[in-house]
Amino acid sequence: MHRILFHLMLVMVAFTGSSSFAQEPAPSQIMAEAAWDWRPGDLIFRDGINDIDGVTKRAFGLRWESVGILRASSGGPRVVYVDQADGVSEEMLYAYVEGLSADDYAVYRVRGLDHDTDAQMTAGPLVRLALTISYGAPFDDWFLLGDGKFYNAELAYESALNAGVVLGAPVRLRELATGPEDLDHEFRAVLEGHRYCRYELSFNDCWANTLADQSIVTTDSLISSGALDRVFP
Repeated sequence: MHRILFHLMLVMVAFTGSSSFAQEPAPSQIMAEAAWDWRPGDLIFRDGINDIDGVTKRAFGLRWESVGILRASSGGPRVVYVDQADGVSEEMLYAYVEGLSADDYAVYRVRGLDHDTDAQMTAGPLVRLALTISYGAPFDDWFLLGDGKFYNAELAYESALNAGVVLGAPVRLRELATGPEDLDHEFRAVLEGHRYCRYELSFNDCWANTLADQSIVTTDSLISSGALDRVFP
């Protein structure tokens, strides 16, 4: 019987290998999944997420189209963002930046938040709103602040507000375009379906009476807020 048990132990070791006795990865190993020394709450700016984000970038000459919020999880870092079809959702960090070079995205960290390296496995205060209140909320193609829908810059802005940080001031559309004739034609096509324009005689009337004073958040306004530090590249 002792000989049988001994052979069974050898078989188990042969199948499991030495890895079965390995310790859990250290925080430094987990952090190495990113190209930078990541912290929960880091904001990742990139292009190519949503068509509407691309239209907005072209319309106003922005540097980046979209922004996602990094969070920790038991399976590794994840990025919470707004998908045009699925709304507020998330994916693994490696998938979010897959195929991108260091020139294809930038990472900023909110100044003043607790970025303790011992808290790698906590979601962090910046993503609390997105995970507990707004997860699954639809994409906001009317760019209305506080209506329960979100576009990517708005999600980052309101998530920071929820954590007690103001990432700059929203910008009125009249400050980005002097009139309807100056709007990018694709961006104008998006706004023409706006609920504020339903009862106006023309889009020009809608712009003059309402839309010109609507405030939006952009990726540029977040970065220029003075509340972010660039950490990558």
